[in-house]
Amino acid sequence: MIIFIAITFLYVIFIYWFEIFQYLLINKLASLCLGGIIFYLLLYNVTYNSDWDMYDAIYMGHTESSDFLFNFISKIFSEKGYDYSSVYKLHIFLIGVGFIYFASRNSFSNVFGIITTYLIFQIVPVSNQIRYYVAFSFFLIAIYNLIVLKNKLVFFVFGVLALISHSAIILMSPFIYFYYTNNEKYIPKLILSSLILASAFYFISFVGFIFSFHFGSYFQKDLVSSFSGGLFNNFIWLFWFLFVYKINKRLLKSNSLKIECDVKYQFLYKISLYSIVFFPVSLLIQVLAHRYIIASLIFWLLFYYYSLNFEESLSNRLLSMLVFIVLILVTFFYMYILPTFLLGSSATEAVFQLFLSNKIFFNNI
Repeated sequence: MIIFIAITFLYVIFIYWFEIFQYLLINKLASLCLGGIIFYLLLYNVTYNSDWDMYDAIYMGHTESSDFLFNFISKIFSEKGYDYSSVYKLHIFLIGVGFIYFASRNSFSNVFGIITTYLIFQIVPVSNQIRYYVAFSFFLIAIYNLIVLKNKLVFFVFGVLALISHSAIILMSPFIYFYYTNNEKYIPKLILSSLILASAFYFISFVGFIFSFHFGSYFQKDLVSSFSGGLFNNFIWLFWFLFVYKINKRLLKSNSLKIECDVKYQFLYKISLYSIVFFPVSLLIQVLAHRYIIASLIFWLLFYYYSLNFEESLSNRLLSMLVFIVLILVTFFYMYILPTFLLGSSATEAVFQLFLSNKIFFNNI
């Protein structure tokens, strides 16, 4: 408990420090380096997770993967005599490069806060779903270059790399269409699209229920169970959507012209809300929540930090940071502590197992 309190205290101090003294070059470099060190320290030397055996089986040729890049890398490493852990390390390296690049392009002085906060809630999915998160990191590079830098060549190269890393990343591509929607119509269009997607899925599920009438009671029971579990797991992230929405609404009152002309702000704001499209259907399909909603935490973090540039005074920035810290603490409680009391288990167990397998911390285990 004492160690946890000490780490939390240092985490909060560093977040405030890097923001208050963000214009000092030494602080920017320190934030970048510290964020990168923590990312690789926590993930690079992991030797086991819940998906490890599956990936190892694919690597050894016992099962097949539909993702070209993973197969290509596995073939090269296998021919060179390396084991799966080397493939894992390469994927973690690529994920880190993409995340740190994206974070530093939008908020250089706050890379530490962005990376550490993201890992607090996403360290297990990033370690488990390496194919998807390599694709996601390539997508971050691609979409930033398309929207902000207007570099279509880099967008094309990394867009292709994202697709051959994991085909599920294709569901992030409609954002390009949504981005060019007028701000006043943006959220209504997202909500309408989410309802259409959810209706289509629920209709298909209902048809499945009709055709499996003999097992209807089991189907209905599983569906309700899945819905209640999905609602519990996703409920906290509604507050992050609301957090982004409220910040934008407040800042528009005093900086509307400046904000509307700022490409980075518009990009981060719109991509932060894009995953609303998947929220209703993710209540039943948990994988959608993991890949498109919770993974979007990096957008919410970046939008928050970038929005601080539009705060009128230091006191406003510090107050905004206080709200941000409270939201992080509430999310931490909801994700790691509350389930222990309600369900008898939580994501803490998976995080703990990940740490135990990390050779940096437990080399002799």
